[in-house]
Amino acid sequence: MIGSVQGYATYKVSSTFKGRRYFVSNQWESFNLAKMNERCKKDVGGFLVQLDHPQEQNFVSDFIYKAGWGPFFTGVTDEKSEGKYYQYNNNKPVEIRLNWKWFQPDNWYNEDCVEIWHDGLNDRRCGDRGRYICETYV
Repeated sequence: MIGSVQGYATYKVSSTFKGRRYFVSNQWESFNLAKMNERCKKDVGGFLVQLDHPQEQNFVSDFIYKAGWGPFFTGVTDEKSEGKYYQYNNNKPVEIRLNWKWFQPDNWYNEDCVEIWHDGLNDRRCGDRGRYICETYV
């Protein structure tokens, strides 16, 4: 962790990883993909985190462990078609094997958003309260 940035929320900032930097919010609120993606754009010039490769998920998991565990909502969702995950920011399918927590995803009560913990991913209802994580290219 290299510091913090103030926008709508205060964000803890990661070191760089493969030309990217990550920002975790401290603001707990009802999660909405479009609204939070726009916040990431306005506050840090980025987007909700995309999980493009397993090493990235490992780096982000390690970062949030140091930043306060989580969970943090990501930009990964299956809201268009159950079980088919895509990146909200660019509408591209997730092409890696995601590292899920035990017995996840389970789509319990129609969970279409994905949150990241220090030890894996969990599907969660999009309107639930939570924090989020942004990503930028550096």
